[in-house]
Amino acid sequence: MIKISCRWNSFRTGLAVGIALPALLFAAFYVVMYSHMSVHEYFEYILLNRTLPKLIGLCVFPNLLIFYFFLNREYWPATKGVIAATLLCTLGIAAIKLFS
Repeated sequence: MIKISCRWNSFRTGLAVGIALPALLFAAFYVVMYSHMSVHEYFEYILLNRTLPKLIGLCVFPNLLIFYFFLNREYWPATKGVIAATLLCTLGIAAIKLFS
């Protein structure tokens, strides 16, 4: 087995990218669709309409692209980081659905 050394090949990198990408997409969704509202009004709106779990799920979906990017380059630690970030988001969705 060949050890691949690259600055992108770390668990931390995968975790950071796996959390940052959905966060950026969440912010972009706000800017594109609801910029006429304040951020506070936006969060109230998505909480009252119970769309937060669905929105988080849509924002996490592109992690699949990052996962395959790291997977095809055999960056195993980074791939594990993306999976961990996706699982954290999934647990967040489950918690929101359970407690709201």
